[in-house]
Amino acid sequence: MKLRFFGALGLTVTLAAYACTSEESASSAVTSAGTGGIGGAASGGAGGGAGGELPTPASFCEEKGLTVRPFDAAGPTGSLRHDKAADFTLPLLDLTTWTLSEEYSGCESYVFLTNARSNSALDKASLWERDVDQLIAKSPTNAHYFFVAARVAADASTELTALQGRIDAALAALEPAVAEHWRARLHVVGKHYTELDGWLRDIVASPDLGRGGFAIDRRQEVRLLGHFADVTRYKKALNDAGEWPWESNLAYATHEVRRYNYEATRDEKLAQEDATVVTAFGKGEVLKFVVESEVAFPTAAQLEKFDTLELDLTMDCPDAAKGEFGNCGAWDYISNIDLWEEGTQSWRELARFITTYHREGRYIVDLTPMLAFLKDGGVRKLRYVVSPEWNQQAYATVMDFRFSNRNKGYRPTSAVFLYAGGGFNKGYNLAHAPMDVDVPATAKRVEVWGVLTGHGMDSFNCAEFCRHQHHFTVNAKTYLKDHATVGQDEGCIEQIENGMVPNQGGTWWFGRGGWCPGQQVDPFVFDVTADVKAGQKASVSYKATLNNKEPPDNAGNIVLNSYLVFYE
Repeated sequence: MKLRFFGALGLTVTLAAYACTSEESASSAVTSAGTGGIGGAASGGAGGGAGGELPTPASFCEEKGLTVRPFDAAGPTGSLRHDKAADFTLPLLDLTTWTLSEEYSGCESYVFLTNARSNSALDKASLWERDVDQLIAKSPTNAHYFFVAARVAADASTELTALQGRIDAALAALEPAVAEHWRARLHVVGKHYTELDGWLRDIVASPDLGRGGFAIDRRQEVRLLGHFADVTRYKKALNDAGEWPWESNLAYATHEVRRYNYEATRDEKLAQEDATVVTAFGKGEVLKFVVESEVAFPTAAQLEKFDTLELDLTMDCPDAAKGEFGNCGAWDYISNIDLWEEGTQSWRELARFITTYHREGRYIVDLTPMLAFLKDGGVRKLRYVVSPEWNQQAYATVMDFRFSNRNKGYRPTSAVFLYAGGGFNKGYNLAHAPMDVDVPATAKRVEVWGVLTGHGMDSFNCAEFCRHQHHFTVNAKTYLKDHATVGQDEGCIEQIENGMVPNQGGTWWFGRGGWCPGQQVDPFVFDVTADVKAGQKASVSYKATLNNKEPPDNAGNIVLNSYLVFYE
């Protein structure tokens, strides 16, 4: 990996308000037993050396095609988010012990679930009392789960024994090989947390950190767990009592493992890239509202060598000594990055993200067409719209622009702005007239490229929660940007493997009109090369519909920036 760094030259905070419109703010069915993949339930192939012995951690990783990483004993270590986890030995209920350094593989996650979590505000029964079977069925196979008693110490022995009985019953219902795999990965800790040693006792003792559970991810980093509210468990009685109306599900812990698997894949991909990295905002900068920075990009000659641009954005909770909830922002707002254009004296949106409900996030988005607007290189002014003026959520920010050459054989050299969005109403389509665009004679590839999200509630709970379609026609061919996940309660859970942060504090699961809370807004791309001719004009038109009909009045707001991009 080759990394060349450029950086920000300065930072100023603007005083102007920037309004964003998004108020309130999804598990694809996990792969069923028999797949054996890390993204689904365990299969009969998960265990199995000679004589039925379980494989060593290294051989399990190799079997699944996962990278083995040695245990890092050098430190420094700690018990805060993203600290390196120190070694420990746990006494288990079956009178054996489990030691992290001896079992660590680097391809697995270790999730600690306490009984401090209850089913709901009206049902104080421990989360342990149900859903063990679902936890097993929905979990990626590269996970270990540890159950730690954190309620009344005098009741610990009874609760731990009862839990072991539920685990045994769940395993008895599985195929023998699947049961054997999970028997070695479901660990009931034999003592109350107050009797444990070192940092494990300390993190569980903290209501803000690990009282409800925590994890060690595939980087050996300490991670906190989000909310386990299950979208399928709405209870009217809870709503009537003014409480959060969804009961919890122990199996939602598996979403955290899916997230760690996504992150490990992402990190390995980034490490393999030969990238020039421009850091616009560096680690340790806690940003909110709107900030601007003068950023030194590569020169024009250097930029000619790149055919790909990605943006890597970390939005972490500001105080590392606190948990995520109440530390990260509580609302899902648009957060976007803009480029100042001297010629037009205006801002051009480069990328768009939606903030989480109460959780940290890191997002990667492909911005390759924006190379056309950065091609002159040198120092440019960026604006980072972090949060709105009326609710200035703050995040510890790292923002990297990653320039690379993927040997595509073409790169973006120019782009023509097509259409913006606006109020989604009866006049929406009348405000978007057809246009003719000159296609350069040297164009090798032509794309319609854009970023589109729907927001607002209004009369039809639009355009966030309604299915709006967007039709782009280039010469004789029409391309459709649809939002089929609208109306799917678990639509955003399907996006965990695409960077969406799970187990947030709000209604994060619901499918939406072009976005999920706690995720990058992925641009839409239509390859229209075959529909145009180099050196001639292309006729472009656009219209939007609601459920395939003309939009009515008061149907929310469409936030759209679209381009016809030319590659040479």
